[in-house]
Amino acid sequence: MFDLLHSLDHNPFFSGGLTLMVLGSAAATLRRLPGRIREFLERRLSITVEIPDRDPAFVWVQKWLAEHRYSRRARDLSLTTTWITRDPDPSIDSDPEYNRPSGPASEAKFLLSPAPGMHLMTYRGRPMIVYRTRRELQYGGSSAFQECLTLQVIAGSRALVEAILSEAHAASFPKTPGVNILTVQGGCWSSASWQHKRPLGSIVLAEGVLEDLLDDLRDFYASSAWYAERGIPYRRGYLLHGPPGTGKTTTVLAVAGELNVSVASLSLSSKLMSDENLRTLVDALPAATILLIEDVDCVFKDQRTTESYTGVTLSGLLNALDGVSSREGRVLFLTTNHPDRLDPALIRPGRVDRRIELGHATPEQARRLFLWFYRGCRIDPADLDRLADHFADQIPPDRIGMAAIQEHLLRHRRDPESAAHEPIFEGDDVNSSQQAEPVNEWLRTE
Repeated sequence: MFDLLHSLDHNPFFSGGLTLMVLGSAAATLRRLPGRIREFLERRLSITVEIPDRDPAFVWVQKWLAEHRYSRRARDLSLTTTWITRDPDPSIDSDPEYNRPSGPASEAKFLLSPAPGMHLMTYRGRPMIVYRTRRELQYGGSSAFQECLTLQVIAGSRALVEAILSEAHAASFPKTPGVNILTVQGGCWSSASWQHKRPLGSIVLAEGVLEDLLDDLRDFYASSAWYAERGIPYRRGYLLHGPPGTGKTTTVLAVAGELNVSVASLSLSSKLMSDENLRTLVDALPAATILLIEDVDCVFKDQRTTESYTGVTLSGLLNALDGVSSREGRVLFLTTNHPDRLDPALIRPGRVDRRIELGHATPEQARRLFLWFYRGCRIDPADLDRLADHFADQIPPDRIGMAAIQEHLLRHRRDPESAAHEPIFEGDDVNSSQQAEPVNEWLRTE
């Protein structure tokens, strides 16, 4: 063996090849060294977070980046257009070509954020690199885009990234109190609109109904430990039922505004909605969010058979609402005009804990709504009470919905005297069109 090694050592071909191999390996290592050093420094001195567009934080960070001073001087921008309602600009009244609308105008709002590519900016004095990528997806004959934002903060920390996300989340909501409405877009929850917080005084239900509902929800939200100690699923379900126009959806929005939670409105009337998609959406429901499913009786032809226009089955809905993966702390509101059409399995205790009937207006409800509408008007309080009593005395019990009374008061919002004495017009919300005329006769001034 020693003789073999000695002979190879004196072999010019072997020694030359060995030298070239060593030199080549050394050169390759030196070429990769800057990249390795850079990767090492990036791992040690920076932190990176990837935000896909299906995550709610993508929109928050996009808006936050649009407000960053970098976006004001950037040359590569991506446009997102939204529509807002704003009063007409009085400064351009002098323009003869300007046709000023009589009411609020719809105005485009342009959101200019960094375009796909790499962008270098700063955050709290630290360099930050933003990578925005976009790729095209094909769905049958249509196409869509999938995007991703990657934030890399140099000399940053996890706390700094969380501060960015917290700022973006806080800046994404309007400054006025209200309710964030979520809908399904692209297979995930997305903020669709912002509803102003509705005063509880404007929600005129039967005496004590709204207060009892709020007390029940407040108690539920404060009892997570109690549920856990006793091994009870920490979920709450409500069924709001009654004729159309009795305030079922309005009640949910008012409750959400009072409790400072969001509302996720889920529509089951789509062929694209399957049992699997439904379960995924319910499991991914954000915290502090009420799940609202309206007109649930319309999804099924009967108690067990699904309508042809939707891909959701009753068993799929039941499993999504309280399956093994169902989110703890979830609050569910179901609304229906026909509770008798619902399968007993859907509204059994455990899925629906409280059934609340919102019936037609009572004279007392009509009186309270009248006083709410005309509070602060230039009329003596005693006279206002007299008009409210007169109006309430003429409301037939169990005949008219609150929506019809509200519409009647809106027509006379500047004249409480007329509202108290003029009849509700034919075609307002009564049980049927055949009953409209008798109601009018009842309300006519004596």
